[in-house]
Amino acid sequence: MRLIVLYSTFFVFSFLLVHGQNHSVDLEEVTVTDSRFERSQSKTGRSVTFISKQDIKPYLGGSMASLLSSQAGIHVNGYQSHPGTNLSYFIRGGNNRQVLVLIDGVPVSDPTQIENDFDLRQVDLSSVESIEIIRGAASSLYGSAAATAVIKITTNKPKSQSIAVHTFFGTNNSQLDSEFAVDNKTYQLNVGLGGAVHSARVSLAEHRTSGMSAVVGEEEDPTKKQNVNAQYEVRLLPSLRINTFFSKDYFMTGYDDSFPLMDADNQFTNKSQRTSIQPKWQNENSSFVGRVSWANVERDFDESAFPISYEGKSMDVEGVFSSQLQTNVKGLVGVNHKRQEAQFGSEVVDMNLADYFVNFLYENAGPFEVQIGARLSDHSAFGSHWTYHVNPSLYFDFPKMDIRFNTSLSTAFIAPSLYKLFDADSGNKELKPETNQGIEVGASLISQNGSTLQLVYFDREEKNFVNYDMITRRYANSPRDFRIYGTEFLLEMPLSSNIDFSTNYTYTQHEDGQGLRIPKHKVNGNFQYDVNENTQFLTTIQYVGERDDLFESKQVILSPYWLMNLHVAHKMSIQGISFYGNVQNLLNADYVETQGYTTRGRNFSLGVSYTF
Repeated sequence: MRLIVLYSTFFVFSFLLVHGQNHSVDLEEVTVTDSRFERSQSKTGRSVTFISKQDIKPYLGGSMASLLSSQAGIHVNGYQSHPGTNLSYFIRGGNNRQVLVLIDGVPVSDPTQIENDFDLRQVDLSSVESIEIIRGAASSLYGSAAATAVIKITTNKPKSQSIAVHTFFGTNNSQLDSEFAVDNKTYQLNVGLGGAVHSARVSLAEHRTSGMSAVVGEEEDPTKKQNVNAQYEVRLLPSLRINTFFSKDYFMTGYDDSFPLMDADNQFTNKSQRTSIQPKWQNENSSFVGRVSWANVERDFDESAFPISYEGKSMDVEGVFSSQLQTNVKGLVGVNHKRQEAQFGSEVVDMNLADYFVNFLYENAGPFEVQIGARLSDHSAFGSHWTYHVNPSLYFDFPKMDIRFNTSLSTAFIAPSLYKLFDADSGNKELKPETNQGIEVGASLISQNGSTLQLVYFDREEKNFVNYDMITRRYANSPRDFRIYGTEFLLEMPLSSNIDFSTNYTYTQHEDGQGLRIPKHKVNGNFQYDVNENTQFLTTIQYVGERDDLFESKQVILSPYWLMNLHVAHKMSIQGISFYGNVQNLLNADYVETQGYTTRGRNFSLGVSYTF
């Protein structure tokens, strides 16, 4: 707790000091959709992070996980290990099943997974336009799994005639290696075709790695990722347009035995395909957004002793009508139907989920605004369930500073996965949905010079937690309730016209101790120096505190560690050519991310892009 007080006091003082300076900047207005109404980020009453294309650039050639893990309240475990390692994204002390991922507005998940979550390893960063992270329970707005956060990924928009080519080459060293072998290769191509009525874009990417073992050992476990993304938009009327999205992803990785930990010649492949059609009609006061999407996935574990395959399908249909009901009141009503199907061995199982939801937003010229909404979900396995949210806030607009105070009370539910319900060996058809109730209280200050200071306290209670019962050897709802609470601190401030500094700190506490591999304390810091309009340096620093882990069925404590990364970007005088350089783990920190598995050491990468 002393660390929290010292950290907050230091940066509040820094904020006030910088705020007192005279230089000012033009603030770019960012539009977010946390309430499912488009509005300015400075006006939102929730904890929302918006990551722009400019913010993504330093991470090109890297992974989505490394970008997300630098944000407040988020810790991703696995991205500092072998590139094929399964990722665990812990947001506000939750796990993968408590995070809902949307790509171009479509909820994505894998019905064959134990947790029904989405594999972020499949995402190609070069095809991403922006990312919006909405923290806190949001099932009343977005449905099942939106318990700790919603991650909304928007892919590149169709532009006028354009072609962009990116290539990256780098090392893929563990902490035990220091070679300069080119074991990390990325190739990306983005093509845009645009006009007043018709526009389209296509993105292709391939990423290969070698030279590293999944567990601490000598055998190499190569990886290969391929992505195809396409979008076509047609404007039938000034007020009506239809978007069609298509993606096809392939991911392959070698992996080793876990029980016991040892080198093995195993291979995992994941093939997935998604298609969606989204009409949108909008006039001055009302809008309708529809969506029909289909997805299928195949996962194969090729082990010499126990090979196994899974297949899954899903369909999602949604319609949302929103309108300006009165001068100060907006409202929306929506209907959603989801169907999932999975094949486990010779058995095919399925589930259906129908949702009906409403949301109202009251805002006026005064300081007070409030958002209220509810959702009724009807599940084919466990019946009906209600979720709701109440989100009042106060907004004060002063000549040199804007101040916002906000609070929210919201609930969420996590529907049990098909695996947990129907697996022949461990499934339980009597499972109830997990429920979360969260309280959030926060304050934010936005200065005229571009500085932002934000402090948030969150408190979440989990009920009907689904875990594996070692006695019955089946999944069951825990009779215990769990409480997780903590704080998030964020500071962004320009130190001069060409120097920007930002930092965030997250404190996460499980009432009964730390969650597995979840740090109680985590700090991120970014320092960007623009030498001129063509050259930028970005230094990132990350501190990860102690974590609990399991090794050979025994609890171990992983030591804290610091990481420093360096990113350089330079735009050539020749139009359209840019160069990128990255050094990950610059100081070659000696640490363990997951006990028994390989941890990445110092690595270098160089990249070039050409846009014409």
